[in-house]
Amino acid sequence: MPRKARDAEEAASSLQGLLAMPGSSTLPAQLYQVLEEAIIGGGLKPGQRLHADDIAAHYGVSRIPVRETLRALDAAGWIEIRPRYGTYVCERTSKELEELFDVRAELEGMAAARAAARRTEQELAELSRIVESSRDAAERGDDHELAVLDVQFYELIWATAHNSVLGATLAGMKKRARFYYSAIAPTLGRGWINVHAELLDAIRDQDAERADRVAAEHVRSTVAAIRGLVEH
Repeated sequence: MPRKARDAEEAASSLQGLLAMPGSSTLPAQLYQVLEEAIIGGGLKPGQRLHADDIAAHYGVSRIPVRETLRALDAAGWIEIRPRYGTYVCERTSKELEELFDVRAELEGMAAARAAARRTEQELAELSRIVESSRDAAERGDDHELAVLDVQFYELIWATAHNSVLGATLAGMKKRARFYYSAIAPTLGRGWINVHAELLDAIRDQDAERADRVAAEHVRSTVAAIRGLVEH
C-alpha cells in the first residue's frame, strides 16, 4: 500500500472514537464538545497524538476552527500542545487522581449527608426509580445505561442536598473524574448498584452520618481500581 494511503488509513482509524457533531452552536463549540467527550470517554486515548488536518478532514471542515478548538482544549487541560513536537491528549497521573478523588470523597459525603437531612418525598421517589432502573439495566447487561444512571443518581443527590455552591463544585469536578473512571466503569457498574441501594436506604432513613460514610467510602474504593489503570 502506498505510504500516503497508509497514513490516511491510520489517521482515520485513530479518530474512530469521535462522535458526530451536534447541530447547534458555533463550529468551534461543536468541535470542542465532541473532542472533549471523546477524551473523557476514552475514544481518544491518553497520550494519543492529534493532527489538526486529520480532524478537519474527518469532519469536513477547515483547519482554522480545529486549531481554535485545540487551543481551547489545551487551555482547559485536556490536551497538551508541544511546540515543534505536536499535540497530544493529556495523560492520567497518579498525583491528580489522588488529589481529585481525595477532595471528591469529602464533597460527595457532604452532599449525601445533606441529601439525607433535606430530601423530599419526590426526590426520594426519583432516587428509588434510578436504583430500580439500574437493576433492570444490569439484568440486561447494558453497561452503557448503567454508567448513565450512575451519573444521574449522583447528580440528583447533589440537587437533593439543596446547596447550590456544593452542587456547582461537584458538577465542576465531574468531567475530570469521568476522565479517570470512564475506562473502568463497565467493569464496576454492576457493583455500584449495591452502593446506590445502600446510600438510598440511608437517605430514606434520613441517616446523614451513614450517608456521608457510604458516599465517601465509595469514592475512595473506586480510586483503588483506577490506580491500576494509571500505573500501567
